[in-house]
Amino acid sequence: MLLGVVAIRVHAQGYVEVGYTPTKDFMKDDEEAKLGTGSMWQLKGRYTFPFSTKQNEKGQPIVWTGTLNGMYARMDNEGMAKEVNPDEVLNVGFNVSHLRPLSERWYMMASLGVGVYSAPSEISFKSILANGAVIFAYKLRENFDIGVGIGLTNSYGVPLIMPMGFLKWNIRGQYEVDVEAAGSMKASVARKFSNKFRLRLVPIEMDGISSVVKRDGEHKIYGATRMRAYLSPELKVGKSSYVYLGIGAELYHSVKVSDRSFKGFVNAFKGDDSWEFGRGFHLMGGFKYGF
Repeated sequence: MLLGVVAIRVHAQGYVEVGYTPTKDFMKDDEEAKLGTGSMWQLKGRYTFPFSTKQNEKGQPIVWTGTLNGMYARMDNEGMAKEVNPDEVLNVGFNVSHLRPLSERWYMMASLGVGVYSAPSEISFKSILANGAVIFAYKLRENFDIGVGIGLTNSYGVPLIMPMGFLKWNIRGQYEVDVEAAGSMKASVARKFSNKFRLRLVPIEMDGISSVVKRDGEHKIYGATRMRAYLSPELKVGKSSYVYLGIGAELYHSVKVSDRSFKGFVNAFKGDDSWEFGRGFHLMGGFKYGF
């Protein structure tokens, strides 16, 4: 399902990445019988920029940012995998986010956005989805924040509100630790070998793709959740820019097709109309700025 992702930065930050997952088996999530095979190419990117940054009387930041997200996936599927999964998925969206302190340790993050989630050749008014979130976070330490809030989505036709969690933890130095969960999730540990080179281990990175699809004359919501683990060498090529590779495995890839209704939303938490791809190799490379 599509939820607003709150990840507010006080400086410009972005990345462009291409990834490839070779052919894997496709099956029902509660069965082991092979129903087909599939592979995926994916190009994705994000750019966040602050358009208003100031401080209150205590020196705490008050920030407005804009974020442009883009993702294109090309799938080469056979058998039932081709019937269930679209050949192409395009996700393009823009979010406006706001960060505001509430006290010395409490702060609020809010985000509202809209985007197109569809196959490139099937874009229509029904492909336009809205998302948003409001999270109240507490700074336990300078490097450790937790929070709770609500997310908004109209992926299922009617606006739906659901709970969200937020966690952010980082350590800086020769060894770096980064953990962030807000809609998606990523945890990593990095070792700096020099000012130009570091090696990063990512034991978990979870994200997803969504698309409005037409099945049997009705519009439905297609969703895929993916989890990867990989090793990533990073080379610094500018003041705050890196090129990187990622070599590892896709550990989990589930697929769900649901009706665009409240009933479809409830059924999305059940095992009906859901499938899984098997584990497989994953390779990627990219460029990131502002990290």
